[in-house]
Amino acid sequence: MSEPEPPPGAQVERTHLSWRRTLVSFTAVALLLARLAAVQLEPMPAAWVLAAVALGWAAAVRLTLHRVHNLTTPIARAVPSLVALILLYCAMGTLLLMS
Repeated sequence: MSEPEPPPGAQVERTHLSWRRTLVSFTAVALLLARLAAVQLEPMPAAWVLAAVALGWAAAVRLTLHRVHNLTTPIARAVPSLVALILLYCAMGTLLLMS
């Protein structure tokens, strides 16, 4: 017997979820780098490292949104949840940097 065909939007959803996981991983690494820079470096080099990390993270968010937007079948509930996830990570990053 042959395997049944996957649902028509399954590949799009898997691609969307993989981009989301990539952004979550990149956010975690960016937060760890920012915390390490803030704790271990002098104020001026730390500011440069924090700016570079913020710029890299913003580029990753932009790339993720661009890739998700260009999927052939849009997932309507994805963008609000992605924005909520980004805001959650911003709050978590702020708490990490303040502690």
